[in-house]
Amino acid sequence: MYGIDFGTSNTVVTRREAGVTRVLDLGEGGVIPSLLYFEAGHRPSVGHEAMAEYTAALGRFRGAGNLYTRFRFFQAIKLALKDPLFEGTRLFGERVPVEELAAIFLREVKRRADEASAEPSDCSPAQRRADEDRLVLGRPVVLSPDPVTDKVLEDRFRRAAQLAGFSEVDFVFEPVAASVNFMDRPGQTVLVFDFGGGTLDICVARTRDGGMETLASAGRDLGGYLLNEDISRSRIVRHFGAGGKFRTMTGRELEMPVWITNQVASFYALPLADIQRTRSTVKDLVYDARREDKAKLRGLLEFLDRNLAFSLFDAIDAAKIGLSTAEAARISFEVPPHLAFSEALSRQDFETLVAPRLASARDLVLEALAKAGLEAREVDRVVRVGGSSRIPAFAAMLEGLFPGRVEEGEVFTSIASGLLEAREKGLQVP
Repeated sequence: MYGIDFGTSNTVVTRREAGVTRVLDLGEGGVIPSLLYFEAGHRPSVGHEAMAEYTAALGRFRGAGNLYTRFRFFQAIKLALKDPLFEGTRLFGERVPVEELAAIFLREVKRRADEASAEPSDCSPAQRRADEDRLVLGRPVVLSPDPVTDKVLEDRFRRAAQLAGFSEVDFVFEPVAASVNFMDRPGQTVLVFDFGGGTLDICVARTRDGGMETLASAGRDLGGYLLNEDISRSRIVRHFGAGGKFRTMTGRELEMPVWITNQVASFYALPLADIQRTRSTVKDLVYDARREDKAKLRGLLEFLDRNLAFSLFDAIDAAKIGLSTAEAARISFEVPPHLAFSEALSRQDFETLVAPRLASARDLVLEALAKAGLEAREVDRVVRVGGSSRIPAFAAMLEGLFPGRVEEGEVFTSIASGLLEAREKGLQVP
């Protein structure tokens, strides 16, 4: 049986044998990026391999026109899977449901996991194969605030896992899985702050009678991707025409349509969108835009044609991560020959920008405490997991609520490491 933390940014797979959980090396280390690359006539690739092939394709197909017809590169597939409005995308002319897109990624992950766990065991080959078809999959606490929609979206995740080759699928809330790793003292109350790429999830748990009792859990669509989009909307989209003007046939001057430049900031959604519609609209706007906005729109058109969404995301993400250790960072990007920019971003600017997100995170912690019937002073230990939990402002917020009791867990592997043990303890989602 496998435990898979299918994360927005990264994916980790574990197995549990003789009471010991180990993280599997999937050929790229224990943590692989949740990335998927397609090229016509080639097998799909995932993780670091997908990133390398995408980078190579940008150079190999330079000047070849609309590169969306040559290759496709997807990130944050999990966000698409949990979006009730998104059903699928076209891939080289063929409609691919979102469950199948996720299954292609998970199928390759499973293949690598099977190879990584193929050492001799006491099980017969048939028993081992059956065991390898069983899965405990982490899921956010809240996929939708509507219980019916939440169930529909959970079934999407189950269907994707089944298409990937798993015949039996159980779910464990991600922060509950992470909590299992930290319940090491009788009567201890632990709060796990799981802040990843797509969601913020909280679990409050207590050790009791040699086991673990979940007192409360809470979740919200708040993750590192939203923070990157905040940066993009504040500092980047104006370079692609946001706020510009165009003149209608009747001579009226109108604002540039917001939906077009917002797509630049929607890093997971843009590669899945109807690019042809967007390109057609931008082409029309180029002719009617003010002179000072024409180059920006031509840059946007080239940005779309050259499939550069991930490259821009990567530049913004690197700056955001850099601000965790430095007081300032710079976002430099160009789409020659039309535009080039270099935006300075200080940590103070970033913290001002994400202040509403910080307040939302604090509210969620307090909501979880209220559900558990606890005051902050009654929590013995607070553990931060997930890459976004390293952002200083969020760590400081937790320290303010729980002075001297906040620590960092295994940021990228805590969830996966607890999935199988959580199931053993009966903590799976009913």
